[in-house]
Amino acid sequence: MRSMRYRVVLLGIVLLVSAALWGQNQTVPRGFRAIQLGLPLEEVQQLLIEDSNFSYRGDPDVSLLPASGNRVIESGGYTFIRRAWFQFRDEALFSITLALNPDELDHYGMYTALVERYGEPLSLSPRIVVWESEQTRLTLERPLTVKYVDRAGFDELLEQGRLQESVRELSRRQFIDQF
Repeated sequence: MRSMRYRVVLLGIVLLVSAALWGQNQTVPRGFRAIQLGLPLEEVQQLLIEDSNFSYRGDPDVSLLPASGNRVIESGGYTFIRRAWFQFRDEALFSITLALNPDELDHYGMYTALVERYGEPLSLSPRIVVWESEQTRLTLERPLTVKYVDRAGFDELLEQGRLQESVRELSRRQFIDQF
């Protein structure tokens, strides 16, 4: 009898721990619904037309970023999404930015839902909360914006920024040395 009670308690503990770990071990998603990072422009356009969360109308909503030559799709949204931006780099979807509707959603509610689904964030500040997997960086930013960013491209951009800063600092030193 005592052995049976011990087994039931042990099984209950194992189930509780498993349930707690399940919520924290789900990987960070690669995108919002069917729109996933890495997809080509044409496929994202078709998915936006089919998705009832967006008021995407087609090509007029696609623009070119002059400095980089990369494309961006900007779309309005319905109910929960105010605006959305889909940025492409090397012909693939690189980032998704969703400006959410504060009349329908709140920062704390989104934060709580994301923690329940993906566990504690990698970093937390009053301005930005970050979750990461090997492939994706997911952020919740104030006032109420969710971003999905491809980690490989993000890390590459960070490295380019550091390199540009190093070159700028070297140029600055060389200029100062002329005096």
